[in-house]
Amino acid sequence: MPALLPLVIAQLAIVAHAPIDTTSGVNFHAMALPDTVYVGQQVTYQVGVFLDDELRMRLRRNPEFVPPDPRAMLTYELPAPSGAPAVRRVGTHQYEVHVFQRAMFPLEPGRYVIPPAQLAYALPLSQSFFSREETHTIAAESLTVVALPPPAAGRPGDFGGAVGELRVASRFDSHAIRVGDPVLLTIVVEGRGNVKLLPRPALTVAWGTAVAADERVTVDTTTADVRGTKEFDWIVTPHDTGTLVLAPVRYPYFDPVADRYALALSAPTALRVSPGALAASDTATVSLPAPLAIRSDFRGSLPAPSYMTPGFAVLAVVAPLPALAFGVGRRRRRQSPPRPGARLRALARARLPADATAVRRAFVAALAERFTLAPETLSSAGGLARSLRREGVTEATGRRAEQILARLDQGAYGGGTSTERLASSAYAAYQAVVAEARQPLAASGSPAPRETPRRRGPSGGAAGVLVLAATIGAMLAAVGAASADPGTDQAAAQEFREGVVAYAARDFRAAADRFVGAARLAPRAPDAWANAGTAAWALADTADAVVGWQRAVRLEPLAPDMRERLGLVRAPQDGRLAAPPRVGAPLVADLALACWLVACLVWAVRAWGRRALPRLATAAALGAVLLALLAIALDEGAAARGLAVVAGGTPLLVSPALGAEHRAMLDAGDVARVDGHDGAWVRIELDGDREGWVESDRLTSIARDR
Repeated sequence: MPALLPLVIAQLAIVAHAPIDTTSGVNFHAMALPDTVYVGQQVTYQVGVFLDDELRMRLRRNPEFVPPDPRAMLTYELPAPSGAPAVRRVGTHQYEVHVFQRAMFPLEPGRYVIPPAQLAYALPLSQSFFSREETHTIAAESLTVVALPPPAAGRPGDFGGAVGELRVASRFDSHAIRVGDPVLLTIVVEGRGNVKLLPRPALTVAWGTAVAADERVTVDTTTADVRGTKEFDWIVTPHDTGTLVLAPVRYPYFDPVADRYALALSAPTALRVSPGALAASDTATVSLPAPLAIRSDFRGSLPAPSYMTPGFAVLAVVAPLPALAFGVGRRRRRQSPPRPGARLRALARARLPADATAVRRAFVAALAERFTLAPETLSSAGGLARSLRREGVTEATGRRAEQILARLDQGAYGGGTSTERLASSAYAAYQAVVAEARQPLAASGSPAPRETPRRRGPSGGAAGVLVLAATIGAMLAAVGAASADPGTDQAAAQEFREGVVAYAARDFRAAADRFVGAARLAPRAPDAWANAGTAAWALADTADAVVGWQRAVRLEPLAPDMRERLGLVRAPQDGRLAAPPRVGAPLVADLALACWLVACLVWAVRAWGRRALPRLATAAALGAVLLALLAIALDEGAAARGLAVVAGGTPLLVSPALGAEHRAMLDAGDVARVDGHDGAWVRIELDGDREGWVESDRLTSIARDR
């Protein structure tokens, strides 16, 4: 019953002393008890929601409470009052009171401002069941808490900063050993206060050596006063024999309720030590539980993925240009019709007999292309010869062309006979006429060039070769950019080396700080993240250990040591959300680019007029598309955007409210995906079809700077 007394007092304080506005159906107030405390002393933050009977009957669902987010204060959620809600009467109004509360511990002296809490509720606009609702939001008071340092008067010389009401006990894991054998000594500090920040007691063992080992914390928030237990381990190696007694352990602390310093003493603890071979002087160190191995070499930041370099994109865009250039050249050659003279030459050189009609058509078209011939010129006797004479052709050559035309007319219109010699004679006559005729004047007045074979400009093949050279250059640029080493940041390397030294000396806190500092300086350094997680694991900080290991394995998906470390965690790390990708996105992206280059090469060879394998090009292009989609998915998985690690002892709530129903208690290291925000609350989804709301300060993002 005494443990429930502070809870009842807290309820009475907010219920009895909060000001009530009877003109409002909802009153929302906050209170901090006490408002002046010592550093490390608990401040109980209460929020009261006062609902009058009329408004309470109109509510269709519970109001949503958004707690404040105080800075530089350690907070714990306290249980909601059990039983029926309290009732307060003001005049003729009766209010149902719902109380929410938190325990807050200031960490440093100073003035703390607690932001106002918020309450959102919805009321229907009419009595109809299908009526729309109107949402209302109100805020509680902003509160101020003053934190004072423990007084200097009467402060013991060995005071380490412990605040609360504490007790100390000690125990050995064995009471009979031999000299030189290590034994585990545990000092237990328990009581009321913020046990997480209690300092390690000072220990002196006159008959042996003692080396500090692990620490464990258990916090109890089932009552209004936060209490708990913190255990400190030592490895003790005796060098004397007989019944040895561990002297009472002193643990000075400041009691804020009594406003004085007090001293907690443990009971003497006996240990029977039998004679035996004395171990070496470093037995205690060797007997310590071996910590996990760390990476001793700092390789610096990994190079940027090839697909994030400009050369990669340039290469992917330039690769199909040779095929396009070759294709355009072939299309122009195919689409350009042969000139009349060329058609006549083709008929003359053909092995098969030529049709007279086709030969006449080609002969007339070739002459019409070179000279200006009226229709009556070809139909009247001697007309063609006279026209050619005016163009400078000799009389004999003109009569020859006239005779050839007559023979072609007779063959074309008199039965369509076919003869190979007639086509050869027509082409020879055409060549003689063109050779003897004067050159026509161009528009500028200068003679036009003679009839010569048509010269082509730069062919599509030449353009394709040029584009292919540009493609090779882009490829080299892409490879160079992808393989470029940005170098090791000197500051990060120095932090890493200091962390390795601290870890070897079992100063895990300093090692964790150094490794985290190196990782922040070089976000793409997997060695720094891996060691930061291992140092956090040595400190029993599972959540930070998972963060470091997850970031390291997402940088190096093929690193087996990090996957083994994640297997040590109780929370599942192999689910749909938590499991890191097993293949790196850069490798898949490079394979996609290789398939694309193969497809473009086959297309270019085919467009050049060579035999190619069209199915190979289609398969390579399809493979490039599928691999590109896979690379995008792997990149998203490596970036871990929206993923976070949950701190231990975090309740998963049904709704964003302190008094909401608990779905489950999450394990330290659970990986969650953030789906939404509501003030200081975050909606998350976890593996195993779990979802709900948690406080935002209980999450640590896995996503890092790229």
